Amino acid sequence: MAHRRCVSSTSSELDLSSSSSLRTSPTPPLEISCSSTEPLKGIKRKRKLSGSDDDKSSKRLRSQKEDNEEPNDPDHTQDLAETHLSGVQPIITAIRATDLALGLRRIPAGFHAVIKADDLEYQTSNISVNVDQAVVEWHERIPLPREPCSKVRVSLYASFELGPMLCHGELLRTFEISVGELMDRSEKLHPIIFQPKQQEVVSACTSLFLTVEQQLSDQNDAAVLCPPTTPASRDLDALALRTDAGHRLLAQYRRAQDSRDLEQSINHFEHASDICPVDHPCRPAALFNLASAKLVSCQAEGRYLDLDVPVSLFEGALELRPTGHPDRTVTQLHLAVALLSRFAKRGFQTDADAAKEFLGEVVNVCHANSHIHRAAAIAMETCALHSARGINANDVGQERPAPSRLPLSPNQLFDQARRCLERDEPSALDEVISLHYDALGYYNAGHVCRGQLLGNLAVMLQTRFERRGNDKDLDQGIALQTEMLALCPVGHTDRSASLNNLANKLSSRFHHRGNDEDLDQAIALNREALALRPVGHTDRSMSLSNLALQLSSRFHHRGNGEDLDEAIALNREALALRPVGHTDRSASLNNLANRLSSRFHHRGNGEDLDQAIALHREALALCPVGHTRSKSLNNLANQLSSRFDTEQRRRLGSGYRTEQGSPGFVPVGHADRSISLNNLALQLSSRFDHRGNGEDLDQAIALNREALALRPVGHADRSMSLNNLATRLSYRFDHRGNGEDLDQAIAFQRQALALCPVGHTDRSASLNNLANLLSSRFDHRGNDEDLDQAIALNREALALLPVGHADRSKSLSNLANRLSSRFDHRANGEDLDEAIALNREALALRPVGHTDRSASLNNLANLLSSRFHHRGNGEDLDQAIALHREALALCPVGHTHRSKSLNNLANQLSYRFDHRANGEDLDQAIALQREALALRPVGHTDRSMSLYSLANLLPSRFDLRHDRKDLDESRENLLCALTLLTQHDPRRSMVHQSIANVYLSFHRSELDGTGAGSNTDSLNAAMHHFKAATNIVPASLLSRLRASLSWVHHARQHSHGTQLEAYMTSMQLLDAYMSVTASISSRHNAMKGFPSTLAVDAASCALRSGDVGRAVELLEQGRTIIWTQMTRLRMPLDGLQTRGDHAATLMKTFTDLSSLLDKPHPSHPEGTPTVDVEAEATRYRRIVKDWNGTVEEIRKIEGFSRFLLPPLFSDLQDAARDGPIIMLIASESSCDAIIIPHKQPPTSIQLPTDIQKLVKLVNTFRESVEKETGHALMEALNDLWNNVVGPVVEKLGKLVRLGSRIWWCPTFLFNFLPLHAAREYRTGGMSLSQLYISSYTPSLTALIKARASRDRPTSVPFVAIGQNRPAGVSFTLDAVEPELELVRKLLPPPPTVSFSKITSVDATKSRALCALRENTWFHLACHGTQRFDEPFKSAFLMRDQPLSLLDIAQMDLSQHNFAFLSACETAVGDFSTPDEVIHLAAGLQFAGVRSVVGTLWKVNDDTVQRLVKAFYEKFCEGGPMNPRRAARALHRAVQSLASDVDIPLAQRIVFVHIGI
Repeated sequence: MAHRRCVSSTSSELDLSSSSSLRTSPTPPLEISCSSTEPLKGIKRKRKLSGSDDDKSSKRLRSQKEDNEEPNDPDHTQDLAETHLSGVQPIITAIRATDLALGLRRIPAGFHAVIKADDLEYQTSNISVNVDQAVVEWHERIPLPREPCSKVRVSLYASFELGPMLCHGELLRTFEISVGELMDRSEKLHPIIFQPKQQEVVSACTSLFLTVEQQLSDQNDAAVLCPPTTPASRDLDALALRTDAGHRLLAQYRRAQDSRDLEQSINHFEHASDICPVDHPCRPAALFNLASAKLVSCQAEGRYLDLDVPVSLFEGALELRPTGHPDRTVTQLHLAVALLSRFAKRGFQTDADAAKEFLGEVVNVCHANSHIHRAAAIAMETCALHSARGINANDVGQERPAPSRLPLSPNQLFDQARRCLERDEPSALDEVISLHYDALGYYNAGHVCRGQLLGNLAVMLQTRFERRGNDKDLDQGIALQTEMLALCPVGHTDRSASLNNLANKLSSRFHHRGNDEDLDQAIALNREALALRPVGHTDRSMSLSNLALQLSSRFHHRGNGEDLDEAIALNREALALRPVGHTDRSASLNNLANRLSSRFHHRGNGEDLDQAIALHREALALCPVGHTRSKSLNNLANQLSSRFDTEQRRRLGSGYRTEQGSPGFVPVGHADRSISLNNLALQLSSRFDHRGNGEDLDQAIALNREALALRPVGHADRSMSLNNLATRLSYRFDHRGNGEDLDQAIAFQRQALALCPVGHTDRSASLNNLANLLSSRFDHRGNDEDLDQAIALNREALALLPVGHADRSKSLSNLANRLSSRFDHRANGEDLDEAIALNREALALRPVGHTDRSASLNNLANLLSSRFHHRGNGEDLDQAIALHREALALCPVGHTHRSKSLNNLANQLSYRFDHRANGEDLDQAIALQREALALRPVGHTDRSMSLYSLANLLPSRFDLRHDRKDLDESRENLLCALTLLTQHDPRRSMVHQSIANVYLSFHRSELDGTGAGSNTDSLNAAMHHFKAATNIVPASLLSRLRASLSWVHHARQHSHGTQLEAYMTSMQLLDAYMSVTASISSRHNAMKGFPSTLAVDAASCALRSGDVGRAVELLEQGRTIIWTQMTRLRMPLDGLQTRGDHAATLMKTFTDLSSLLDKPHPSHPEGTPTVDVEAEATRYRRIVKDWNGTVEEIRKIEGFSRFLLPPLFSDLQDAARDGPIIMLIASESSCDAIIIPHKQPPTSIQLPTDIQKLVKLVNTFRESVEKETGHALMEALNDLWNNVVGPVVEKLGKLVRLGSRIWWCPTFLFNFLPLHAAREYRTGGMSLSQLYISSYTPSLTALIKARASRDRPTSVPFVAIGQNRPAGVSFTLDAVEPELELVRKLLPPPPTVSFSKITSVDATKSRALCALRENTWFHLACHGTQRFDEPFKSAFLMRDQPLSLLDIAQMDLSQHNFAFLSACETAVGDFSTPDEVIHLAAGLQFAGVRSVVGTLWKVNDDTVQRLVKAFYEKFCEGGPMNPRRAARALHRAVQSLASDVDIPLAQRIVFVHIGI
């Protein structure tokens, strides 16, 4: 028997557990003065945004794409075109790819694209690229198939020969896409964006854009079209396959380092070589490939004695590639590298000489900007330095070409350096460095210009280090600066400047590696420099500031307060040397203010903070409105050292712009007003942290806004001001919970990112900053898209910081923390494992002595702890504790971060106590928390959280040892913490919850009176605090909702009188939380995170209290929330028109706002700027706010006080106007039925079943239907009668006559039972279908709405839509066409019914949607699919695309009367959110269709044909078409099939009626 098959659906099991972890938050970049390097006076460096580790152990974060292979088919975001002109040919006219060489581990000879369509293959030309060439374009004209649904496979390859191509080469990207999508992307200029491949941080080819044009066939001159590739001979085909396989495995080996891949690669290359005889044109390429793989093998396994083999193979290939051959140079390069490798191990000078000769020829022949030239330059330098050990031709690391030309003059070098530092061009910087090396080789140690060259080259290397993070540059710069100092012995006039410069370089290396010796040496050098500038020296104030800066750094590293005190004293002396009127006074004021601020944070003395703010105010007064920076690039050029003299050093040396991380070269006194505004804002923010005065934070934001206004669009530092303001707004959000502050912060941070395009030095920091804010918003609102986007941004930031970059460890930590958050949210262990791997790499980059090692230890420990909680492996927890102990050891007494480290270790010991019940762990955890609290005295910003942390441990010890003092202390600490938090602090919610838990401990332990059951003071107090937690408005809706669910849990557990109130609060908060979620699918995903039985448990609670009406109200309020929110936006307001002008205005406002919210949430096509997506989300939330305000105003009008409030029972009872409604409730406490008659009071019945029995019954039905076991199905229907339907029928007999209609409104598990088919399978047994006519309704409100009177047209517009062969399905529904023809014949003829039909190729998605809008009666015959994982993607399958439930939900079908759904599984919802009733039939009713016939499971064609005939015969009897007759017609049609033994029982009961 043929089945009306459905496309396979997937079911998902939801894990409702959730957890949260502490996060750190961004610290703004400081805008204060900092020391600079003296010889290169005026060279301006761009300031980096502050970046940090995002350390989870810290109180606030400091500022700063899934790793999957690209999909076979990129996301389809647009509909395909439906019709095409005959004779029109789509043609690819251009292909544009970006970053093809990104991440490649081999030197490419060229790149080409391959297009496959309709069994034809087209290949573009092979184009070579230069080192700095980001974009490659091909302009071959490639014809495409005419059908838009035709698939095209696009592949991009890197080739390794320019001569006769042996194969495609290394596959970079490949994907399949439809012609229609290509045309759509071309028209809208949307490129295809690729994510990094699995196990790769970056991958070649980040985007691809294909230009497609439509041309008439007669315009397609075959001569100008790219010809398809011709089939190769059998031997050549085998050769290509072998070679392609070799390249693929070699690339795979380079990624995964699996030696088996390398062995197989060599094997394939050897076979390819065997296929090519000596005279074969591809033999040189075959030899070259084999040699390359052999060389990699020798180097990987250390088999240097075998190097003769690759050398010999390379030589053989070179002989076959004579002078002029396009691949000769790459062969020479690889042969030279192989010779150098052999020279390094054996020392044969002939190898080195031959290598030099080959490399020299390569350099002379190749373009200076080619990949081959670059690699040859690296090899030549290595050869010159006699360090060829392990050199790899494919290494693309930093290079320093050896001198190869006459040096430029000092003035020429000066011009080159100036131009280089004006812009960030890697090749320009490399060239300048190379030229300086050339000059140093020419100007010997005694030359007068050598000192100047050494200093300038040191600055260039420092710049390159900052831009690329190569340690060698930093070390070399220090070596050059040391040599320069040697040229200035004691007594030399320039010695103090040289001491200062070397100190600055050592300080940079300390910040990079954390080696204490560098910092100590820098301080010693600064002390010597200061001694050479006695009182009265013009540069003494500069030396005082430099030494103060280094001492401050050491204080932050070691926590020795003496260093900080000395730094303050030095800054005070420097300030005294810059009296009022001094051009540099503002900088000195800032320096001293920052030192005092640091001491405040260390010791908590408010006087230091007040003095710091006063100093910043004075600094700001020195920069009046209109004050601007006077530097220009010309000034910068004038200050570049063309002659190394004291006067120019003095101009440079006094300039410090920022203290932390920003290079200087900005003269002090030229800091503009915006800098002072930002500094003052920073200190006011700090004072807010200390004293909690909201005015300070508000003023700080106002100052940041003014600073931003002084940096208009185009200003060099605008991005920094945007970042500062965003940070401050984010901080205010943290303390007040106003989501608008966070939205605005994100908007500003997006602007800042837009000012840092690809290639900008600050882009990675800006990416991290934005990721941090999006992560905060995810924590606040729970929107998955924010978290996924944050992870994508962190991945991009990490890709910009390759191995060796100074900031890589920070970026690794940031990405790890985001992945950890996603693990907490989705429980995907792969995210957690990747996060741990990233943190291990970050820790490895911070060896013992590194300043940030403690943060990395904490981060890794926290993640290992999370994995312990996920998998239960005690070793992870032990390792986490060991790491936290090491971190604590790095924060000795006096260290600023010791309290945080104490807290982290205490938390892990607490977890281990919970796991192993070792009291020593708990005692130690409490002791650590006490020490942390002692380090946060009264007035400290974090004291409240220390009290909170300690308080949360004490109840555990009470449970262990039963000492009441622990509970008393815990309660006292929590109440104290509550008083320290302002009324606007969202953290009050979690403190209230902890207080509630402590009171519960009092109650359970009988410490509040005569016994836990007789005195409820503590229990009442606990419920009071749970309630208070839900009422903290500044807390996020999500956190308040979770607090309410805790209240529900404990109130139910203790049968407390607030249980019903707790349920009502939870449902109100759930409704509010869902209303601010924009898209329907995201609402459904959010619903999965909450108890699926909330509404039925609430109703059960009301029934236990005897309030049946309230139980019905709660069921209606807590179920079908998604549908209810949609129908609210379509609420008619006719009654308002007669209530005056104000009411009419409100009606229009409500209608307009509802229309805006009811529009489909835009699915932004790929390539849409994120700022636009963000703006749309912000706009949506503001419209929701305005809509809520309008609703409140409408409720003030007489007669509308309950407008859109949950309906009262008196209103809901009207749903039973045409027959009683039976609501079935399944909860843990009991299973009940509520019978609602129209005029009489409702009746409740406790059913003789429970949850476990219902689960078993649901599974029995599913198995018996799937396996078509009639006997098992009959037993299940019998059980359904005995335990559910029979008791209801017994009561119904007293309320309604036999043969009447009844409506079932099932909840939870009852949704999956065929209630209408229940019967007793015994002699004389009863059957529900013999007694009553059953219909279903998803909610009472939906039934009331369906019964609303509508105009009856004179003619019934009826459309029959059939699709027998939809897209993507290999089989055909042969019965569809006959079925539609049968419907046509059985319907009344025109003019009673106006019939139309859409079938076959015409039944596309768009045509079907149009037909549904135009016809209020319809019959659908097609494939149906129910998606249990994403139920809104359940669909009727059309010829081109699915007609989904989401499409239907967004339609207004309020005038529609009837729908017959002749498809599979159209009336069964998903198991994760059963009470949302998300299925196709319910979707049609909620959209407005009054009467719907659907199916519970798969239906076969024979059943459909017979039932459709019987149904329409009954449906069309007796007068005009009426949707109210559908239920009776279906009832009679099913009964007519009951006697047909050829129809299985499951098929006889598959159809159900929903609606009136």
